[in-house]
Amino acid sequence: MNNIYKSIIKKDLSEVTSSKQIYIPMLIVPLVFVIIIPIIMLIAIRFSSNGSIPINGLDNIMRKLPIEYSNLSVPQLVLKISINYFFPSLFLMIPIMASNIIGTSSFVGEREHRTMETLLYTPISIESIFISKVMGVFILSYVITLISFILFGVVINIGGMVYLNEIIFPNSKWLILILYVVPALTILGLSFTVLVSAKSKTFQEAQQQSGLIVIPIILLVVGQTTGIFLLTNTLLIIIATVILIIDYFLIKIMSKRFIPENLI
Repeated sequence: MNNIYKSIIKKDLSEVTSSKQIYIPMLIVPLVFVIIIPIIMLIAIRFSSNGSIPINGLDNIMRKLPIEYSNLSVPQLVLKISINYFFPSLFLMIPIMASNIIGTSSFVGEREHRTMETLLYTPISIESIFISKVMGVFILSYVITLISFILFGVVINIGGMVYLNEIIFPNSKWLILILYVVPALTILGLSFTVLVSAKSKTFQEAQQQSGLIVIPIILLVVGQTTGIFLLTNTLLIIIATVILIIDYFLIKIMSKRFIPENLI
């Protein structure tokens, strides 16, 4: 990475960390998804009557579970279902949210802060500006997701030691998620955000429009919680591969439509 890319990435990072409108949501959402909700689940299991919790509403999921789940106690069953089917789809909200907010700041923020014109006067090519901005958004979004991944693992492994007497995180599903699905999804969120940003005049407008990208993730969460389908390793790989194919075409469209003068 040359100095030009580093300078632009550093500038965008400075803008992100200096705006409460940007960094507060990026702190709150991961905090809720990877710490608060898992802790509430573990507490609910621990302090429910007779050491178990009701499993009403999980009938559809339980019929699709592998046979080894039938030997687990109710607390162990709830923990295993959560770690393998509920939390993976919920976790995917983090890279989408991060790439959405940071991408909007990086591109539409140039218009609001009137800084793109300054970049155009520097001896930096349009291609370098585009690449550095995309790299900056991707790296920061992935770092946020990776930190969330680690924090989630700490909380979940506490539950694993209490109820299963073993370290249960990360398993193969979560490794596929963080190494394959998350990068693909981050690029998708970024690409969609950039395309929307080209037609948006303000940060809020761009964020609202690009926020539509979370709808498929919400449907994925609903599908898991209602037992319509289960998120297996094979399905994760298929989803990520399809997303990468979509990413390829979106990046080509995005690079052609990136006209800095439109962000002035």
